[in-house]
Amino acid sequence: MLSFKRGYLSFIYLGVPIFKGKPKALYFQPIADKIKSKLSAWKASLLSMAGRLQLTKSMVHGMIIRSISVHSWPRTLLKDIERWIRNFLWSDDISQRKLVAVAWHKVCLPFSEGGLRIRSLTSINEAENHKLCWELFNSTEAWAILLKNRVLRITLQFPIISSLPCGVRSIKSEFQVLYSNVSWLVGDGENINFWKDPWCGTPLFISLNLPQNTLHSLCTKVSDFISNFWRNVPFSVQAAFPNINQMVNQVTLPSPHRRQAGLESV
Repeated sequence: MLSFKRGYLSFIYLGVPIFKGKPKALYFQPIADKIKSKLSAWKASLLSMAGRLQLTKSMVHGMIIRSISVHSWPRTLLKDIERWIRNFLWSDDISQRKLVAVAWHKVCLPFSEGGLRIRSLTSINEAENHKLCWELFNSTEAWAILLKNRVLRITLQFPIISSLPCGVRSIKSEFQVLYSNVSWLVGDGENINFWKDPWCGTPLFISLNLPQNTLHSLCTKVSDFISNFWRNVPFSVQAAFPNINQMVNQVTLPSPHRRQAGLESV
């Protein structure tokens, strides 16, 4: 009556493949085929080197950037697309390989460094995965809060322990790279859990050997123990944990003009 039709996975929505399970080459092959057909259609065109370069930058990156910012593409497929780009750029034919004296990684360098400023698709994919992982840890939106509560557990290195939805599964492989290159800024401490977050190195509940069954009740923020940029740990807490002052005093409190709390890239 409503003229609905049954749909099947996978399909492409707004330039992004929608599928269930792990990213596979067959899900992204339609986009790669479109890029290949576009490059092949320009085979007979009388384009200069500068024209082929400009078309490659505007067309290929425009067709792939949205999808590559959501999913982690298979490296083999990205290498195939880069090979088509390289052949089109140097020989005007994606199927014809021409011997060149400049390595591809040098071609991808900026103009100031002697390259042609063609962005490597593999590097873009890795950068987008890092960006998505960063947004997961810093965003206060509902999707980030839901995923953090679902897939993360509070340990020394915050490992991801359960399966991720396909849209953000790519961040699992980039997690350790990101986490090893960030540091904590205390700021006003309103967004940092005093016991659970590793704002002073190892999370305090691990250093103090607190029972796991007490984690749900540890909701105190760092801001609760800072008064006028001075640490104000209650005497009851100091009496229960004599080493806590030594752990907390290792962290430098910010000056009044730097009060933003959270993670900062190194």
